[in-house]
Amino acid sequence: MKLIANKALKLGAVIGTAAMLLSCSAKSPERTAEYAVQGLYSAALSNDGSAALVGSIQHGGSYWTTALNDRRFNWNHEKGEYTSLISVDIDPTNAFAATGSARTLVLWNTSSGQSAGFWNTPGDIKSLKLTNNGDYALLGLDDQTARYFDVKNGGIKQTFRTGAIVRSVDVSPDGRLGLTGDDNRQVILWDTQTGEKKFSWLLSNRISTVALSADGKYAFGAAQLGNAKVWSTLTGREIALIDTGSLDKRQNTISQAVFSADDRKLLLGGINRRVSLRDISSGEVLQEWDLYLKEALRPTGSSVLALSYGKDGRYYAIGSNGYLNVLE
Repeated sequence: MKLIANKALKLGAVIGTAAMLLSCSAKSPERTAEYAVQGLYSAALSNDGSAALVGSIQHGGSYWTTALNDRRFNWNHEKGEYTSLISVDIDPTNAFAATGSARTLVLWNTSSGQSAGFWNTPGDIKSLKLTNNGDYALLGLDDQTARYFDVKNGGIKQTFRTGAIVRSVDVSPDGRLGLTGDDNRQVILWDTQTGEKKFSWLLSNRISTVALSADGKYAFGAAQLGNAKVWSTLTGREIALIDTGSLDKRQNTISQAVFSADDRKLLLGGINRRVSLRDISSGEVLQEWDLYLKEALRPTGSSVLALSYGKDGRYYAIGSNGYLNVLE
């Protein structure tokens, strides 16, 4: 009996050690910086990770340069008040940024910090994305529509009716394609010029995030605690099924996704603070990181709110706990 017990203890130690090694396989950030003390409602990164825009729970909006962690501008929708910014974005050229509260949208010049337009929206903003130079924005709203909006001149160019709350949107830099994800499990590709639906895809649960590749050739969609896929925007054909792992017999929720410039990789972030770089064709996980936790021993997490590819093999991520993470 003693021999059996010793073997069991040794086996348990081996399994425990293996589990610890597995849980520690993800890398830690090379550098972190605190952009908000009490956490964030929203965050966005420029395409190269050089700039960040955050909507703080306590202090409204702020625009940062990430190299020096310099807080350049404070942006709010009413003077003397801190605005709860539900969604924010930086345009692909980093010339303009947008902040969205419940029913107001403001365009900002990232060089001067001045407002370039203030607009009211017909529904509460759930998600927003800008085209090049901040000319247009695709807004996901709670009124079961997405609106393609002329941010500089005002006016709705197209209204896309989905039949459910639109939780996530993306738009191609040239503004020709729009992508929406809604509570009816639908990922829908739209022609923003004609207003026509090009393709519609169903996932296993309501949609948590969507993304378009920069050239508009591929679309990504992920469901809450469900599956995730990549499709061709030319044919509508499924290109890849992304493994989202398991969490208590359920799948993890992907909260952010960004395609690489060559369309071969996906940078993914989850509500479990994990960031992974995936090869789209093989599904292989190339690298993994866990976002920084201010108090690692307390049961607090940090959902990934923004991702970006940087230079020299670096990647950038912002967590809901208010920290910028530089990953290598």
